[in-house]
Amino acid sequence: MNYLAHFYLSNYDEDLIIGNYIADDVKGKAYLNYPLEIQKGILLHRKIDSYTDTHKIVLNSKNLIRYHQKKYTPVVIDVFYDYFLAKYWENYSKERLKDFTVFIYKTLFKSIKHLPLKSQIRLPFMAKSNWLYNYREIKGIERALKGLSKRSNYSNNMAQAYIILKEKEDLLKEDFNAFFPELKSYANDEIKIANSSF
Repeated sequence: MNYLAHFYLSNYDEDLIIGNYIADDVKGKAYLNYPLEIQKGILLHRKIDSYTDTHKIVLNSKNLIRYHQKKYTPVVIDVFYDYFLAKYWENYSKERLKDFTVFIYKTLFKSIKHLPLKSQIRLPFMAKSNWLYNYREIKGIERALKGLSKRSNYSNNMAQAYIILKEKEDLLKEDFNAFFPELKSYANDEIKIANSSF
């Protein structure tokens, strides 16, 4: 899953939010260098990604766009799913998306000095362009995918993936609607397990 989903699945827990944010920049056992509560967020992020990557509904979504995105299909589907979460936010939260994103940015900036360097560098760009809030529109997804395309070390077609989102939106939305409640339940269970075992 992409940023918005990971933050949402952190259930407003600031340590989980931080851990979920930095997880991709913390490799292997380096997570042990962080406080226990942030470790939980890093490990939750990894479990969410593993659950998502192997879920049959997500695999169906990947098959819808694989011809166009090849090896970048998983990355693109993660971004597409954030689009559906943002666009239909009111189905998943009583709080306005704009208010939620403000809370997330404030939470992360409070701890910016303690984040990995890559995470520190990324955060001001994320906040200034308001990635999380703009995921609700195709234009926001287009910008996000173009950014990912530029940062990739390999030739890719991610900058054009928004076209596939337009073409396949109804089918992809159906997959997201079926999958996300299952993911939310899974994440909540993992949080409970972590809180009882750490």
